[in-house]
Amino acid sequence: MSKVQSVIIATSPHRPTDFNAAAVTKVLDESYLIADVKEDGVRLNLCVDGNGGCGSWGKTHWLSREGKDFPAFERNAQPLDTDPRWSKFFELDDALFPEGFMLDAELRIDDLPCKGIAGTLRRHQPIDLSRLKVIVFGIVPMSVVRSGQDYDVTHSVMKYHIEYQVKLLQERFPEIAWSVVESMDCFSMQEVDAFYESVRERKLEGVVLKDPNGIWKRSKQSGMWKMVPDDNEDGKVVGLVWGTPGLANEGKVIGFEVLLESGHVVNACKISKALMDEFTAKVKEHQEERSYADYLNPYHGHTVRVTFMERYPDGSLRHPSFDSFRGISEPTIKE
Repeated sequence: MSKVQSVIIATSPHRPTDFNAAAVTKVLDESYLIADVKEDGVRLNLCVDGNGGCGSWGKTHWLSREGKDFPAFERNAQPLDTDPRWSKFFELDDALFPEGFMLDAELRIDDLPCKGIAGTLRRHQPIDLSRLKVIVFGIVPMSVVRSGQDYDVTHSVMKYHIEYQVKLLQERFPEIAWSVVESMDCFSMQEVDAFYESVRERKLEGVVLKDPNGIWKRSKQSGMWKMVPDDNEDGKVVGLVWGTPGLANEGKVIGFEVLLESGHVVNACKISKALMDEFTAKVKEHQEERSYADYLNPYHGHTVRVTFMERYPDGSLRHPSFDSFRGISEPTIKE
């Protein structure tokens, strides 16, 4: 029987809710939105005790969002645990929250995808600190974390606290790659959409939108919304999408027209430059061998998966993107 892990500290971090156009638009009507890049990592709650009666400086806990130890850190020393540099960090560096703090962050290991990171953390094997990347998007005093209460500091103010503390961490503990989450202030839905599309083009997971006047709450509550391609639908390729004349993608295949199983036709794009080159080369090679327009698309009839962020009431899709081909033994058969 496997051992059930205990909750070390009930961190219960603020989790974004699904994208809600009405709620997001309401915030934009009143002010603006903070858009954070959503990294493809694992949620980390890094708790560091200061001089709060734990017997030594810098007692650390590298925890999941459920407040449990990652197996890789459970049987091995917690990274930076009671490191003597913590005393200088808190006493000489004027660090925020001398009683201790929690970093709400995304943990990356090398350049592994989320699946690979999770697998590495599940193994009871030490991880070299040089492999760790901590991307910080929240910071909360340990007194608040342990109280179970919300943290009454707005997101617009918290980002300055994050920048200050991360700079000190970079100076004192350079063996770990500390960084502040990439972020942009958006003042319209057009800016939000443009930022989201640029993030997806870089093959990142998406963005998290924050109400700048909202506060860090416990668990899944409004005030933060995730924009990710959280749904998908299969279909068949019925046409090609070509790049825009005058832009860098002119003359290249940038996606496919796809007839979805629901009956809607969408332009599924947002593909990498490598795929653009691959698809374009195959189309041009195929066209040189054919003389009839009906046969100029070598991908016609291929089954594909399309991801999207939201389905509108009329069935059309918000931000449809090409995900993958569905055929294995035969490209026109979904497998």
